[in-house]
Amino acid sequence: MDGSQARTPGCVIITGVPAAGKSTASLLVARRHPRAARIDGDVLSYMVVSGRAGPVSRPGPEADRQARLCVRNVCDLASNFADEGIVPVVDTVVADRAMLDFMVDRLRPRPVLFVVLAPPLDVCHRRDAERDPRERVGIDAGPLRRAMLDELGEVGWWLDNADRTPDQTADAIVTHAYDKAVVAP
Repeated sequence: MDGSQARTPGCVIITGVPAAGKSTASLLVARRHPRAARIDGDVLSYMVVSGRAGPVSRPGPEADRQARLCVRNVCDLASNFADEGIVPVVDTVVADRAMLDFMVDRLRPRPVLFVVLAPPLDVCHRRDAERDPRERVGIDAGPLRRAMLDELGEVGWWLDNADRTPDQTADAIVTHAYDKAVVAP
């Protein structure tokens, strides 16, 4: 890491549409810090084993309630790690401004760095098709991408990682996030 080591680590949120590279990048970013934890929003959402309602499988009020619970748990876990000097690197889909504002409010007074991995949709669709069939999302990410652009297009750092390797993406995030991605100082 460069001079950013002396800064308060805060919380790094890495988001994007399915197959943008969030899981790989968040793991590699966490590994580049001396002490860091990767927090996967999908893992926390699947902790609901009975009555789970996901935004794709069963959209509606219950899915919205569970999504908010997941985000609250992500933030509480991130806060716990940050309080112990462990950089939380969050991997989750932040679909709109209300969700981001909720996260920032729960993570204050820590700095929040918001990175949106934004390769072209055809790259995301190709990456999804190349996944193991059990791991494919198989949805059209276009509507989610448009919603994210409408609500979050001017927020944080939108990083097109289509022509970067996962290591180059992680290096860019670690090197430049404090200059390009801060949404809450």
